[in-house]
Amino acid sequence: MRDKKSYLFFGLAMLIASLNPLSLSLARVLEIIRVSFDMTTVWGAGLLGIWLADELFRKGYVKRLLEFNFTTRGLVLGWGIAGSIVSYWYFPGPFDLSVILTTARILQLSMFIVAGLMGGIGWYGMTNVWKSITIFAIFSMMASMAEIFLELGAYYQTNLYPVYPTSQFIDTAYFLFAMAFIPSTFYMVKWLKDLNLF
Repeated sequence: MRDKKSYLFFGLAMLIASLNPLSLSLARVLEIIRVSFDMTTVWGAGLLGIWLADELFRKGYVKRLLEFNFTTRGLVLGWGIAGSIVSYWYFPGPFDLSVILTTARILQLSMFIVAGLMGGIGWYGMTNVWKSITIFAIFSMMASMAEIFLELGAYYQTNLYPVYPTSQFIDTAYFLFAMAFIPSTFYMVKWLKDLNLF
């Protein structure tokens, strides 16, 4: 098994980059920055989750949790718990509250860290096929949300997150498209290769 210490360092670096005072203040005024740092928080905590799962596995701790995780291929922790937490905070009501209220923002960021940790532990139990499917699904959903945002903001002049101007809502949609295009294509091909269909 490959040493996972680099996951610890990269995960901590990503959390520091997204949770410092400058990042948090910029996220209040720019939706693109907000989405970027939210993703960085979840991904950083996810790397910590992979490192933590590896440490627990090596030392023989929480065997039942790890056995459950391997049995369910990491889907309950990764898709079910982590996915639900992140999705909840991007519904318009909770999202707007997290911009307006500091306590809601602290709760949101705390839950993003929990989601990342759960997602990372889930990732540790996934097969290569499920890892490829997961990454493909994440970037595909990102592209789908970008399409919905762009349609709503540019065509219907409707902003799901009125705490930011509509122009930022549209810019965020373009940003999500740019972020999702190449990875979703790459992981779609990788997924098909992992299944020996391509």
